[in-house]
Amino acid sequence: MNLEEASFAILEELKRLRSDGVREIYLEDNTIEKFQNALNFNFSTENEINKRVVQRAGSEILAEEKDLEEDKKKSSLNVVSSLSPRSKSVKNEKKFLKIPDIILPEGNKKDRLDWLEKEVKNCQVALSEINEDGTIHFGRGNPDAELFFCGDAPNEEDDENQMVFGGESGRLLVKIIETMGFSEESVYLSNLLHWCPKNDQNFGDRSPNESEIKFSFPYLAAQIKIIKPKIIILLGKVAVDGFLGFDSKRRLSDVRGEWNQYGEVPLMITYHPTYLLHNPSKSGKRKVWEDMLKVMEKIDAPISEKQRSFFL
Repeated sequence: MNLEEASFAILEELKRLRSDGVREIYLEDNTIEKFQNALNFNFSTENEINKRVVQRAGSEILAEEKDLEEDKKKSSLNVVSSLSPRSKSVKNEKKFLKIPDIILPEGNKKDRLDWLEKEVKNCQVALSEINEDGTIHFGRGNPDAELFFCGDAPNEEDDENQMVFGGESGRLLVKIIETMGFSEESVYLSNLLHWCPKNDQNFGDRSPNESEIKFSFPYLAAQIKIIKPKIIILLGKVAVDGFLGFDSKRRLSDVRGEWNQYGEVPLMITYHPTYLLHNPSKSGKRKVWEDMLKVMEKIDAPISEKQRSFFL
């Protein structure tokens, strides 16, 4: 990977973190020094607090400390502006314009889910979008689940392990679920998209775009209709956009922990497990846990004092 690719990969990761609600990250001194050497740029460290770098919009990274001077902000902007990110637009988006019309058959939940899974896995548009070694990822879990966890899209780890939430973020999600007092088998896990979005780059994962989500959403809605969960937990901003509508000004940090509705089903918004993997602070864990406590309270699940005090 050359300097341009590496720089672009960093920018894309920062954009992804922003979509998950991360407002700041910590940089070690040696990391800053490596950036200086690689980019031939001197980061000003005067009056910085913990050398935090905060992500703003699309193609800019600005220091958010109040006492930083304007010329320092402009310097930070110039670094990222010179990285020349490549286009990652999905080709042939017209294929997504014909939204699937799902008419579920009669029958029990298992039979209906089996029928729907075959429909998803035989979808020609979805099949045309999967990566060479990829697959279609249908939801998994208990057809009678009270809790329905929904993320944005499968990633490369899911493709490798051949299941939804099959990677590191999935293992962390299972730990959260078990800490709530539920088993992995008692809940239902799914995504807005049922395939790992194609990426023009040779590294990283791409978030699904609006066209892909609108095309795939009827399959997700059908799963919800069959399962009839008591609560849907939305993991990350992309999931929120899929259910509440696309809003570029919406910040996940502003709506996290709030109740919304999808038809008659309550929606709880929280961070994606990936957020905790990249921001493993005690405060970050507490925020997610507070959201889960609200979910437990909503369905009258038992909560011990020990559970209430986690990550305090």
